Order: sequence, then C-alpha cells, then structure tokens
Amino acid sequence: MYELYTVLAEYYDAIYRHRVERVREEIDFVEEIFKNDAKREIKKVLDLACGTGIPTVELARRGYEVTGLDLHEEMLTVAKKKAEREGLNIEFIHGDALDIDFEEEFDAVTMFFSSIMYFDENAIKQLFNSVIKALKSGGVFVADFPCWYYGGSDKPIVWDAEKGEEKLIITDWREVEPATQKLHFKRLVQIIKPNGEVKAFFVHDVLNIYTVREMKLLAKEYFEDVKIYGNLKRSLSPNDRRYWLVGVAP
Repeated sequence: MYELYTVLAEYYDAIYRHRVERVREEIDFVEEIFKNDAKREIKKVLDLACGTGIPTVELARRGYEVTGLDLHEEMLTVAKKKAEREGLNIEFIHGDALDIDFEEEFDAVTMFFSSIMYFDENAIKQLFNSVIKALKSGGVFVADFPCWYYGGSDKPIVWDAEKGEEKLIITDWREVEPATQKLHFKRLVQIIKPNGEVKAFFVHDVLNIYTVREMKLLAKEYFEDVKIYGNLKRSLSPNDRRYWLVGVAP
C-alpha cells in the first residue's frame, strides 16, 4: 500500500501527465471558488495531501502564499525540487492531514485529486474539524472526489507513459464493494529501463466511496455553508464525473 507515493514518487508526474497538463484549468476553477464562495480575500493557502506539488506549485505561481503538507517524504522531495527550480517560496511540511494543529492561519485549505477518499466517516469528521480550526472566519475548504458510478468500465485499462529514457507500462483496474462502499484501486506499474531491465510494482489502495448527498451531510456539521459542484463548473448535472466540495468556515 502507498507504493505510488513512496517507491514510485519520482514517476508520479509521468504517470499523471494528463493531470499536470490540466492543472491550470483546475486552478482557474478553484480561483472562481475563492472569488465567489469565500467570504474573505484568499491570500494564504494550505494544500493538504499535496503530493509532488502539482496544484501547490501552480497556486504559488499565481501569487498565493502556499504551505503544502503530505504524509510521504518521497513525494515532498519531488515537490521541493520543482519549487526550487522555479524559485518559488513554498513551505512543505511532512505530516498527516488528520494531525494538523493550525489555529485560524489560512484563508483557504485545499485537498486535490480525490485524496479525501482515503478517509472513512470517522476520519473525515476529524479532518473537517481540523480544517475548520485552521481556517480564518469566512475562509473556504475545497476538495474534489469522483463520481464512482458514472458508468466507466471496471475492466483493466492498459496504457503507457515515459520518464526520460524509461518507458512505463501501466495496468489499472478497480473493484467495488457496494455494501461497505469501498473502492479497491489496483495498478501494476512496469518500468522498462533503457538496457531492457524491467521492474514491476503493484499498487492496491482502498478508498471510501461517498455520494454527493453523503458528503454534503457530513460537511454540514462543520461548515457554515456547503456547496458541491460538478466537473469544472459551479453547478451540478447528471453527467458529472467529478465533484468539488466547497465548505465555508463560520
């Protein structure tokens, strides 16, 4: 478990190259949320589960004062190198999102790329409680999560990526437990070196499935105002494949 964020950290951006390519569009949308849903000006942002800093760096490029936090030192090592290359002043903290201990320090807290699905109902309540404490009054929490039942295939998907001279062959598949609302995300990553050497890694992450209604009900216990948007628009529609939770601190 967590191989994707430890031994494969240096390959993360290559595996998720499409996410790297669309990060500007994501942050454009998040800035719309900052301007239209927050009840204060957003200057200081805490990015939880920041990983290799894909959205963290983009936020910093746009002038926000950003702190990135992640559970895995390997991911932070990659993130720090990217920030240094661009001359961006980002504070990166090694830690657990459930153990943050900030008191009204941030105008916004973000959690991207479905990271919120790693938390079960008890943990997500702990997360929301910590986020509320970290936010200044009128600040906003933004997190995305997928529509798991959108009709996509559960059959294995095989695709490839490249990192320098190395080639990656990746096989993804998922298994759903409807009764427990658990999603087993499985991935086989084969790394082919230039000399023909092959290394293989198996990833198995167990994620929690939340419907829009469930997420909204959980968040309403903590935030003054809660909204959920679909895809990259400030509305919901039946064809949305991805949702955005927006919670405003009292």
